[in-house]
Amino acid sequence: MDDGLLDVVKYRNFSKLEYIRHALSISQGRRRYEPKIVHKRVQSLRITSDQPLDLQVDGVPQGTTPAEVTVLPGALRVRVPDRAAPGLHTHKSEVDQSGTLHTREEPDNG
Repeated sequence: MDDGLLDVVKYRNFSKLEYIRHALSISQGRRRYEPKIVHKRVQSLRITSDQPLDLQVDGVPQGTTPAEVTVLPGALRVRVPDRAAPGLHTHKSEVDQSGTLHTREEPDNG
């Protein structure tokens, strides 16, 4: 969270059905290698389009393209408790040899 990099995921030529399937697999903790998806970690990026496109940040309208996004390392202070509140669950993730991400929920025993 504080490495000064932005995680960018680019979906190439996804049909609506492919996008829905991918979103469902993520929500269920299963992701497999998908050649139409490109992951990058960057300090900044520029978003352009042939026609102006509306932009949102966390669901709030923020103007239109073109836009430039830059990470400011250390600009956000986050306070986290020493341990999770009772009743909350933690998630453990592992990637298998095929590149599939498996996530399992573990209850907090504290």
